[in-house]
Amino acid sequence: MAMASDNEQDLTLEITRIFNAPRDRVFKAWSTPQHLSAWWGPKGFSLPEHNFDVVEGGEWRVVMAAPSGSQHIVSGVFEEISPTERMVFTWGWTIDGIRSHESTVTVTFEDVKAGTKVHLHQAMLTSKADRDGHQGGWNGTFDNLQDFLDGKPREIRTADTPN
Repeated sequence: MAMASDNEQDLTLEITRIFNAPRDRVFKAWSTPQHLSAWWGPKGFSLPEHNFDVVEGGEWRVVMAAPSGSQHIVSGVFEEISPTERMVFTWGWTIDGIRSHESTVTVTFEDVKAGTKVHLHQAMLTSKADRDGHQGGWNGTFDNLQDFLDGKPREIRTADTPN
């Protein structure tokens, strides 16, 4: 078996999280547009614009508003949806009106004793800094997902809101 080079590892993000909820419920949170819009994005961010066409070949696009007021646009296409097992979608930021480099996100769902193990694999990032930035964003997003599954409202911060 060939080992990935350091460079490939530097450009790949892997996050595994256990959610205290059944797999079908966690998958539904990922595959239902109104659920996605309730938790998608880093902790403290709002989602003033969103469109999720959650079918194979369907497009998605969100505008995430940071607490500072800056807006971050990301979009992609759902390439694979295997109910309760796996989703694959592309991910590309739009910067100054131009869609940038595209990475691929694969999310798998597995039953475990405590609930559902979600594994996120984001490949073809552009640098270690890009990977690390996505890691922070996805970890905050997963925190939002757990809050959503727990029935807690989305936490939105503004520049005037104390941490």
